[in-house]
Amino acid sequence: MLRRSITAVGLLVALVASAQAAQAVKGYELYSWKVKGRWHYAVIAGTNRAKSYDEITAKASERIGINALTSELKRLPRGETLLWRSAAHAGVSKPRAKGSPILELPSRHRIQRIRAICEKLGLRLTLS
Repeated sequence: MLRRSITAVGLLVALVASAQAAQAVKGYELYSWKVKGRWHYAVIAGTNRAKSYDEITAKASERIGINALTSELKRLPRGETLLWRSAAHAGVSKPRAKGSPILELPSRHRIQRIRAICEKLGLRLTLS
């Protein structure tokens, strides 16, 4: 009887942890910035916490150019939400180092091009 209770409690804890992990991820966030005339992008799993500038611009997250971004977007599940955030968004921390690239949105033409790619891949893109 005690063994069944311990197993049931363990199963319940695992289910709660799994549900919390699923709730913590809220779609994906897209960030963009320009360096020496080239657009850089980062796609990061969305959560309820603000992302640090260093986290957003980390080399591991960085994708340079629209082809690299498209390859990253192809990895996301169809139907997923993608929030494209700019530096103006309250949830984005500002860079501290002078001369750091500024998170910004590109031209309308580039946004429309990326929006078309997202539609083709079944992703819901929202600018925020």
